[in-house]
Amino acid sequence: MKNFEVIINQRVIDAINCILEADKGLTKANLAENLGIKATKFSEILNKRMVAGMDVIQNLCILYRISAEWLILGEGNMYKTANTDDSAPNSDIIEAYKATIEAQQKTIRSLDRQIELLEDKLNDENRGGETTTMAG
Repeated sequence: MKNFEVIINQRVIDAINCILEADKGLTKANLAENLGIKATKFSEILNKRMVAGMDVIQNLCILYRISAEWLILGEGNMYKTANTDDSAPNSDIIEAYKATIEAQQKTIRSLDRQIELLEDKLNDENRGGETTTMAG
């Protein structure tokens, strides 16, 4: 697991624990069903053996008013505030996706550049080897 996945997953676990603590009548099995996942997957997430998917994150945000900004970026409050604009309930999720995509694109560009540099180095080494072979 990547570091950001571990951090986000811990926030998912924290949110789940708060939801369960706030509603004593809600069982883990019921919560898993509400989130659209099987109890076994839910258990794997809680035990940090599996990372929660975006479907789980989206359902936490929509069904339990968990802030996507808090879940993904760690900013703001865990729960959406009462003055949150409900006319666009997915806008914070979309913005969080955009931020994640932007960060991933930056990483991809950096990795592409590293690949180019390594390919250039390999080509230079191969040309040097060919020259030696031809001269010899």
